[in-house]
Amino acid sequence: MNLRTVIIVLTLLAAATLPIAVRLSVAENISQPLKIKPLEKLQQAVLPLKAKKVDVALILKTKRCVGCDLREINLSGLDLSGADLRNTDLSRANLKNTKLKDAKMSGTRLNQSNLTHADLDGADFKESDLKGADLSDAQLLNTDLTKANLNTATLNRTELRDADLTGAKLESANLSNATLVGAHLTGANLTGANLSNAVLRYADLSKAILSKTNLRGADLSLAIMPDGTTVYGTTQY
Repeated sequence: MNLRTVIIVLTLLAAATLPIAVRLSVAENISQPLKIKPLEKLQQAVLPLKAKKVDVALILKTKRCVGCDLREINLSGLDLSGADLRNTDLSRANLKNTKLKDAKMSGTRLNQSNLTHADLDGADFKESDLKGADLSDAQLLNTDLTKANLNTATLNRTELRDADLTGAKLESANLSNATLVGAHLTGANLTGANLSNAVLRYADLSKAILSKTNLRGADLSLAIMPDGTTVYGTTQY
């Protein structure tokens, strides 16, 4: 067998074995585990879509909807006392006359929501966003609003007796005729806020910011002022 014949035979053998090698390589790659997102991550990704379809009847039954998207939902007049709605988005929601006594609302977004005449006694609103919300005539007796954002919110005639507003943001908020007897306002920012005719007896305003704050007609009897002094009687600060 001459050299030319040998080369031809080797070329034919190589051509015949190449498809087999390719198929084996593909099979080996397929046998490797696919790198995809775990099922739980995929489920989390669709949570906002599911949240938008939450049934009000289900919320009433379970009184629990943590981290839900409930923007512009109508829950007016419902009894959600003790409900767990932490970290839920309730922006522009209608909560007029709603009962949320002792509810867990920390981290909740309630900006521009309607909370007029709502019963929020004892509820936990720590670090919640209530910017621009309307809480006129609402009940917030002993409510926790620590570090809550209440900038530009309306709290006209609101009951805030013994409420904890430590470190709260209340810039340009309307608190006229509100009751804040014994309220904790330590370190609160009340820049440009309207506290005209508000009742602040025994309130703690230590280290609070009262720049351009309207305190005309406010009752500051025995209230602790930002400089640590105590006002006796009704005195304009």
